[in-house]
Amino acid sequence: MFGFLRTKSPKKRSVLSRQRVKAAPKDGHPSTQAWSLAAKGLIAVLLLVVCWAITLRIFDKLGELGSYVNATMALPPKEWRIEVINSSGGHLPEEIKREVYRVAARSIKTGSPSELRLLAKNVESLGNLESVRVVRPVVDTVVLTAEIRQPALLIDVGGKTRFLANDASVFGDVAEASPHSPGGRPIVKVMGIFDQRPNPVVDSSTRVITTSDERRHIQEALEIWRLVAENNISIKSINFQKFRGYALFLSDETEIIIGLKPFDYKLKKLRSILDGLSRDGILASRIELDYEGKAFIKERKL
Repeated sequence: MFGFLRTKSPKKRSVLSRQRVKAAPKDGHPSTQAWSLAAKGLIAVLLLVVCWAITLRIFDKLGELGSYVNATMALPPKEWRIEVINSSGGHLPEEIKREVYRVAARSIKTGSPSELRLLAKNVESLGNLESVRVVRPVVDTVVLTAEIRQPALLIDVGGKTRFLANDASVFGDVAEASPHSPGGRPIVKVMGIFDQRPNPVVDSSTRVITTSDERRHIQEALEIWRLVAENNISIKSINFQKFRGYALFLSDETEIIIGLKPFDYKLKKLRSILDGLSRDGILASRIELDYEGKAFIKERKL
């Protein structure tokens, strides 16, 4: 009686009741699948870009190697093709190009790297060009790129007349340079600065290596030249003398003593004195302006 209330024996449980039900795999969310595909695509693109960059680098190196082989191992052609180009895209005068062709014909035999370096050095020594670069892209062609160098003054260096640029660099040799230049060769000469060291060192691009004192005196000479031009004074030389300073020689041989800095008010005063002498019909052989507030004038005997 009441047998239905008795608990069932564990031994009589179904085998199925003791097995755990495994959950069915859940399907991925559509947005997650889209991000996964995008990431894979991005990685593929990055790998493609990297492979492309490596390929380009390899071709560049092969090109450099080919250029080197051409320059060192190939036999020289019977006739060289020389290209002279302004590196900034401007125009190089034909007379300068002709001068470069002349130097190239003398410098290039086999087209070796040492000859190309020598050609660049020889062209810079002409005084008309700077930043000269020479390459040999193919067997029979040499390309020379350069910028026009604009000297402002001439300068005496140990018995040689060299060029002086506005950046205070001293370079070249007037005796070896072409007489043709875009703006004409300077005619005003700076003298005396290198009297204490007449044989300074010259680097491979024919630039004179200057000391700190020499650079300071050169910069002062350039300042005087600028002020002379501003005051419309015609001179032919700027002479430096240690401890005394600077003297100018006018085109009519009048000697002007201006001494040491400052120069501005002295050259303005000189302009006024020259105007007064011209009005009075007086010629001076010497004008001294190195005394503060005073000027001494020595008249020229007729």
